Amino acid sequence: MENFALYLGKVSVLLTIFFLAYFFLLRKETFFNANRWYLLSGILTSIVLPFILFKKVILVEPIVSQFVPKQNNMVYQPITSSAEPAFEINWFYVLVGIYSIGMLFFLSKFLKDLIALSKILKNQKIQEFERFKLLDTTKIQLPFSFFNYIVFNSSQFKQVELENILEHEKVHSAQYHSADMILSQLFCIVFWFNPFAWFHKKAIAQNLEFIADSQALKAVPDRIIYQKTLLKVSAPHQCIPITNHFFQSLIKKRIVMLNKNQSKKRNSLKYLAILPLLTIFMLQFQVKTVAQEKPRTDQKNNFDTEIVIDKNSTDADLKQKAEELKKEGVTLKFSKVKRNSKNEIVAIKTVYEDKKGNSSENYQKSDSPITPFKISASSNSISISSVGSSVYENPRSASTVTSKMQVSQGEMPVPPVPPTMPQMPAMPNIGNIPVPAAPVMPPAPIAPSVAYDEKNKDWKKFEEQMKQFEIQMKSKEGEFAKFEKEMEKYGEQMEKAFTPEFEKQMADFEKKMEKFEAEMEAYQEKMQAQGSN
Repeated sequence: MENFALYLGKVSVLLTIFFLAYFFLLRKETFFNANRWYLLSGILTSIVLPFILFKKVILVEPIVSQFVPKQNNMVYQPITSSAEPAFEINWFYVLVGIYSIGMLFFLSKFLKDLIALSKILKNQKIQEFERFKLLDTTKIQLPFSFFNYIVFNSSQFKQVELENILEHEKVHSAQYHSADMILSQLFCIVFWFNPFAWFHKKAIAQNLEFIADSQALKAVPDRIIYQKTLLKVSAPHQCIPITNHFFQSLIKKRIVMLNKNQSKKRNSLKYLAILPLLTIFMLQFQVKTVAQEKPRTDQKNNFDTEIVIDKNSTDADLKQKAEELKKEGVTLKFSKVKRNSKNEIVAIKTVYEDKKGNSSENYQKSDSPITPFKISASSNSISISSVGSSVYENPRSASTVTSKMQVSQGEMPVPPVPPTMPQMPAMPNIGNIPVPAAPVMPPAPIAPSVAYDEKNKDWKKFEEQMKQFEIQMKSKEGEFAKFEKEMEKYGEQMEKAFTPEFEKQMADFEKKMEKFEAEMEAYQEKMQAQGSN
């Protein structure tokens, strides 16, 4: 469960990086199709990247556990208390409960939307037109599309307005924009606690409208009539979030984008800004350090008897090896032997005792098969040394030694060092205008601790609070609207801060990044070659 919580945290950080890069650098560009794939890749990359790990090998001295004789026979008795332990709240489980309740709540809303959509489409007269399925029904006021279904109410519009709307919805349907909406909705269900997941979903929906508007304009005869159609349906209506509606909020932005000049091609270089940020994330969180023992070339074998225990040792082998050490006066016992389904040893406890009664023990245990270890004995001394990677726990000496070995040949390749990204233009103040601070997200209502019951007054109260919370999120005068306005103002200030000198530095940095990526590919090939050896 802790690993899953860490995974959720990493995904949230990655998505935040993608969204902030989009908001500050790409939001006002007219690369609508490129922005679509950028926003989708933000979701997919955030999900996959935490699973990718790089290994960093550190050479350490060979580990040898020498025989430690028992000093005395004193037995320590633990002090026990009859008092009952005080009740403590496990806050981790509390957070898990809150997360689960939130996810179930938003999942139930998603399923409710699917049911509402199916009721609209069920038992209706469908008109086939090209690859589309047209449904003219009085059940709705606002036109929408869902995959190849286009639903509208012809009584609400004039013929020319209806033609404009159909051209718009055809783009949504032909380019499978509904898949984008479902993916972003499911992502928000799992990461409902991250406000940037909702901002990312809203950016996806808005960019899809820009795409449909730009493509529809190529098919409609009059740009002005099309814009008037936008204004006519700009009044808010009840809609299903997982569908592509002709009406979306921020109509003003859509009209501005319709009349905006095409962005310069050089502005497409802004997409590369995400690469150094992802590189920093990988170096900070996705590099696993592995210890590898140096070759032992100077050790001399002064022992009379040596035995090796590995994962394939049978019970008969263990008994035979104990008999071999008995000749040196050493009593060797194996216990707590556990094997997996392949009959490989995954846990073993080794206890040995000399002629004088001095004893010691080692315990090796892991989820995977044990790696070989060697016991060497003579009339004067006993030693145990690791062969490969293993974990030894010696309760008598209160020490734990961990050694992870990798067998390789030749010198390990050195990974390349990524270039340093140019320093961003000086912020936070431009002139006398301070950078607006992001508003604090309104707290969501807390669900009752009892099991869900639609007749329970606490759950009814909670559902009413959630409705008010949703209204506050969508309010044009609420904290989220205020945050958007401040972020737009900040984005304008950031655009002013990008000087030609900084753009030149970014261009040089991108060339260095290309060289770095080529070196990384060569480094990975060398690492694979080392592993195959």
